Amino acid sequence: MAIGLSAIFFSAIAGLLVASNQSTGSLYNAQTAYWRAQEGISALKSMSFSELSATWDGRATYSGVSDQWTLGTGQVEFPDGQTRSLAIIEVQRDENCEIVEIGGDVDPDSYYLRSNMAWEGLGGSKQDLVLQSLRVNWSDPVGQCFNPTDAGGISLDWSGGYWGGSKQLRGVYIINNTDRDITITKMTLHWDVPASFLQQIFAIGTKVWSDSGPGSPYGQQPSGTEIDVLDATIPAGYTDETHKIQFTQAMTGATLIMEFEFGDGSVLITDPFTP
Repeated sequence: MAIGLSAIFFSAIAGLLVASNQSTGSLYNAQTAYWRAQEGISALKSMSFSELSATWDGRATYSGVSDQWTLGTGQVEFPDGQTRSLAIIEVQRDENCEIVEIGGDVDPDSYYLRSNMAWEGLGGSKQDLVLQSLRVNWSDPVGQCFNPTDAGGISLDWSGGYWGGSKQLRGVYIINNTDRDITITKMTLHWDVPASFLQQIFAIGTKVWSDSGPGSPYGQQPSGTEIDVLDATIPAGYTDETHKIQFTQAMTGATLIMEFEFGDGSVLITDPFTP
């Protein structure tokens, strides 16, 4: 009886060991597949956006000579029987630039990068793993969804700002950091001297608004009024002094916030500052 029980016991142990080894092997295969799928995504991410195309479907091969990945055709077959195929897939976006599955327009600045692993599991079962990542052409977009805004290309330097005659804001500079012309279309100024009203705004070497024209609204304006200024274009790479923004009362010690709206509708709002 003892011998029989021992046989049963050791048979059970052997079965558990086999099952454990099979489970460990399955886990190892899955982990290996995941790592290889990630490697495929990383290979596609290492390439410039211009090298990618949704018409390509195949493999990426690493060259130790050039120290980079190159695109090829077909799939990669690994010694343990796993295979990897890569794909670059078009992305559709709606009018709000949100990603949609159908009914949108193909975004020239976005691709899905897909890495598909396949291998044979226990008992010949087919196993697969798919990883996907979104790639966006941030550096040089050609579509409308990722074009840099006008506001993003403008900065203000008020570190040298001062009050000329106590009523005229001077020494504030607006800087176009881009390689394109940018147009100011509206301005809104906020200040903390309630008795003082806005009287004139000069920019880019000309009067763009005053209480008697040009621009609107007509008349002296209180803090927070949106001013539709005469369009003023800041040339590419140009730094311009605002020249003069005039108020009706002394503004020494006042704190201001300036808002600029540009031709593309984007808005730049400064932090509060005291000239």
